[in-house]
Amino acid sequence: MEGISILQVVPVTIWALAVASGLVIVILAIFMNLFYRKRLQALDPLNSDVGDLVNQKQQLETDVDSIRDWIESQKDELIKLEAERKEQEIIRAELLRLEEEAAKRQDENKDQIDEVGKLENQRHLLVQSMEKLEKEKSELEKSIKELGAESESAKKSIEEIDKELKKLAKEEEKLNTSIEKGNEKLIQIDKDYKELEDSIKEAKEKLKDAEQQTATMEKELKEMEKIKRERSEEVKDLDDKKIALDASVKTLAEKLKSIGTIPKEAFESLNNPFIKLNHENTRSNVEEAAALDQLYSMTANSGFELPKRLQNAFHTSLKTSDISCLTVMAGVSGTGKSAYPKLYAQSMGIHFLPLAVEPRWDSPQDLFGFLNYMENRFESTTLGRSLVQFDNSPYGSENANLKDQVLIVLLDEMNLARIEYYFSEFLSKLEMRRNVDVKSLQDFRMVSTEIYAGSKEDKERKIEKSDPIFLYSGSNILFVGTMNEDETTQSLSDKVIDRANVLYFGKPDKLKNQKQQISTDPNWAPITTENWKGWITEPDANTISDFDNIDKLLNDINSTLYQLGRPFGWRTYKAMMTYISNHPSVSIEKQSGLQALSDQVAMRIMPKLRGLDISDNEDIFNQLSSQFQQINDDTLEEAFRSAIHSKMGFFDWRGISWK
Repeated sequence: MEGISILQVVPVTIWALAVASGLVIVILAIFMNLFYRKRLQALDPLNSDVGDLVNQKQQLETDVDSIRDWIESQKDELIKLEAERKEQEIIRAELLRLEEEAAKRQDENKDQIDEVGKLENQRHLLVQSMEKLEKEKSELEKSIKELGAESESAKKSIEEIDKELKKLAKEEEKLNTSIEKGNEKLIQIDKDYKELEDSIKEAKEKLKDAEQQTATMEKELKEMEKIKRERSEEVKDLDDKKIALDASVKTLAEKLKSIGTIPKEAFESLNNPFIKLNHENTRSNVEEAAALDQLYSMTANSGFELPKRLQNAFHTSLKTSDISCLTVMAGVSGTGKSAYPKLYAQSMGIHFLPLAVEPRWDSPQDLFGFLNYMENRFESTTLGRSLVQFDNSPYGSENANLKDQVLIVLLDEMNLARIEYYFSEFLSKLEMRRNVDVKSLQDFRMVSTEIYAGSKEDKERKIEKSDPIFLYSGSNILFVGTMNEDETTQSLSDKVIDRANVLYFGKPDKLKNQKQQISTDPNWAPITTENWKGWITEPDANTISDFDNIDKLLNDINSTLYQLGRPFGWRTYKAMMTYISNHPSVSIEKQSGLQALSDQVAMRIMPKLRGLDISDNEDIFNQLSSQFQQINDDTLEEAFRSAIHSKMGFFDWRGISWK
């Protein structure tokens, strides 16, 4: 190292140390980030609970404020009612005044009538006096004429009479004028009286309306008082709930401080076996044909009149569960959809787990269980415990004591709740099983349901390191669902239908009063998973004798469906061919597979045509009809004709008769 001084070495060393320190800091930051991200993931559920409680609290406060605002508005209504009452009193006073005025006018009218009557009497007397004078005058003039001479005294008498007549005429004129004025006054009084009567009538109507309005408002006021009392009680209840929620929020806040302390032992309930049977006498060499014969016999002896074709379809659907992960039995209630899977399981030597779906189900937690943060305990379901028992993966626990046996899980009335909410995610994991290597931990986690993320060691908080917990459903667990089609249920989505075999149960041809009972076989013994898998075949020319013809027919049908805009893809094609190769008529009786193809057309293709306008697609339906005729199944052709001759004008598919 000649030629290099210490002054040159020191800066380089410092720089190297700085770089190394920086890398350490970065690495520490990355680990801290991952650590806190896990912590945040663990906090999410509890934060969600606290958030829900806070939202409830805020909602309660809003409700209380709304009720108080309502009470204030009722005070305004009371003020309005008092104003109405005051207005009513004013109307009453005005009505009283008008009635007094009308009585006064009526008295004036009476006085005026009397006055006019007096004037009429005076005029009558005056007229009589004038007539008397006229008569006297006439007699005087006649006397003068008869005498032939006019005396001075007679002339004077006549002049006096004339004067008197003129005077009386003037008095008559005055009386006539007074009488005329009196009549005019009478007319005015009558007019005023009529106006008063109209005003009184209007005032009475107003008073009546006001009284009715007051009565209505008083009735409403009583109702308001009643509601006010009820609302006051609600406010009291809400205040009590608010106090309780405050306490819950406080408790959960304390829980948040101790998050991460949930030990793995909290999930111990999953290890509590649900199925407790002696499984040492398992069967591993059962022939499929013998098992089916026993099934047919046991079904008949139990009182169920189920066609052999339907039983074969159910059996084949379960054999294809790797690609069609769900077998659904739909249709009329009370036809044995729930009882038959149990009978089938007992006959075949398969364990059976019934689950009654509830309308409130809305997440996978309803299937497997949920974490009770208040008790630091996982509340597992029977399905969660059964998945542990039947876990046949390399990562199954020591409690997987039935991993070499088969289980049927029945989701009874599965469409009471929305299947997409509680089963869709799990169904996707079931479908992915056939495309992964479950021996790979990464693939195993992909097709499993994680219910616990595990924890890192924390000596300060006394937390031991623990691994995540997964629930896995292998090919030895078969899922069956029943659904009634009525106004209380939800319909299946296309996603579920594409991944399922749906068997439609029609109404019985004839209703009978027959006893149906599934007896328990004391010598019942389960078959092994390997025995079950030994019945399953892959579709190819070796397992389907008429493979090329069926392949061509399926492709021709799909081309026709393409014209309708409703073709199917590779998954449906593979599922249909798998069904055909595993159908007893093919795998045992070595038939061509056309009857099995007919089943799949009925279960998978016909439902795609529902609702199509028949007249608009007549040519395409004719093409399909000719293609279906090549399958040579009278039952399928009859059901197809019935669907296209629907009186409703659209394709009305109702399944086939399984006889």
